[in-house]
Amino acid sequence: MNIVDHKVLPMDHMTAFSSTAAVVAASLAMVMSTSALGACKTTLRGELVQAPVPRQAFPMKFLFFSLFEVTQGNATSAAMPFQSFWVPNTSTTLPIPFALNIDSPKDCPGELELSVGSYHSDQLPAFSFGNDRMLSGRKTVRLDRFESIPVWGPTF
Repeated sequence: MNIVDHKVLPMDHMTAFSSTAAVVAASLAMVMSTSALGACKTTLRGELVQAPVPRQAFPMKFLFFSLFEVTQGNATSAAMPFQSFWVPNTSTTLPIPFALNIDSPKDCPGELELSVGSYHSDQLPAFSFGNDRMLSGRKTVRLDRFESIPVWGPTF
């Protein structure tokens, strides 16, 4: 066991040690506080289910999920894009389970507006008509619970 004799250890070594320790401690504190501020890392889990309307939904090759953060103003509300996802789909029947990994530098909102559509390719069409999507849905969701999203088919 080494015992340090403080009378022998020069003072400038103690100062160098304590200032290095202070810099390391400050750096760790800054990294921990930066990573805790304004980050949203979670998974939204749920399933797409047939809406109780006569328009049957037909899932296609890709699902496109869009999350919007809704903010309330003076007698108005605005929906700002939060995050979106292209998800390959192998199911031709409902319900379709999903898990969306949310990774945003922003804080996690309490509620988000989720919209979903199903398409033949992983590109949104330049023009969209009511009967272009064989599956559509929309619901206000919370990130901390399992969500059932009602979806419906096209109107012809």
